[in-house]
Amino acid sequence: MRYHTKEYYRLLMALGRADCYEPVIDKDTYTEEDIAELYQRAQDRYVEEERADYDAPPDPMIDDEDLEEFDPEDFTFYAPGLFDDADPDDQTPRRPADREELMKLCEKMYALAVEEYENRMPFDEEEAKADFEEMYRDNLREPDEDLPDWVREAVDPRIIAMEFLPEKIYMKLLAEDEANERSFDALDEAADEACEARMEELPPEYREFTEVLEDLEDSIVISLGMEKGIFSSEEDDAWLEILMVGWSDEGKEVPRILKFMKPEFMEDEGIEVNAREDEYGDSDSDCEFLYGELYLEGGSPEFHMLFDNNGLKYLTFRCEEAVAEYGWNNERCRIGKVS
Repeated sequence: MRYHTKEYYRLLMALGRADCYEPVIDKDTYTEEDIAELYQRAQDRYVEEERADYDAPPDPMIDDEDLEEFDPEDFTFYAPGLFDDADPDDQTPRRPADREELMKLCEKMYALAVEEYENRMPFDEEEAKADFEEMYRDNLREPDEDLPDWVREAVDPRIIAMEFLPEKIYMKLLAEDEANERSFDALDEAADEACEARMEELPPEYREFTEVLEDLEDSIVISLGMEKGIFSSEEDDAWLEILMVGWSDEGKEVPRILKFMKPEFMEDEGIEVNAREDEYGDSDSDCEFLYGELYLEGGSPEFHMLFDNNGLKYLTFRCEEAVAEYGWNNERCRIGKVS
């Protein structure tokens, strides 16, 4: 990677760490009584935040300024009964035909939201307290991985689980965050400028493939490996295939597939994918595609990729041809050598 490097990603993940915490008075030692008082303070804060959210009236769904450039593809309604011509038995998601229909649908949804708000049950404070206790226990079991080691080593994990930090620790972390932000902003600006310059130089089909890579950022990877004879029966027809998972407007999983013919690897840090189904039957994996950069080098497509696979790992290679598919055998774009 030339711009979206491991350093770039680590700085991105380190932004705003102190924002998740509230400073509390410093003490050399926190007694059990101190911990109990902090717990009560954290619980009271959580309950009041939940109460404020619960009592906040619904916002209008949309206003005229949002519709200056109306595109029905931007709006999908999963309550088809709201449409005037709807068949009550048809539950197929629909898009509005024009601006006027969209406004009418939003007005109906807002009216339903107001009615539900006005008839809501009283706020359940005990339920909020139970939710806080569950969150606290979860934070104890799975500590915040974004916090640097020096913070976790210096602070009682119970205090961190309440989303507090002693003031001196908090101020030191805040200073680190500000330094990280300055470093990240410099790298991000350089990456944006380089990307714009590169896009102007690339052929149209390469620019389209770059947009595919951007669409796939943060996708989970189901498999990554070499295949034989994907498009040919010839023995030397070797392809690198990367299968990822995306989601349709209806929330259904859709395969996103990248195929690269005869890759010549320049950097391979040993990506090993372990995919599975979670408790809800959805795909899960220990590998995530973070960034991809596409270059035209020596007339061939050259790919620079960054994955999170039990640590950050690079994969860099050139190939003769690349194909992107959305769905099985549903080709979106293809690039090859340029003479």
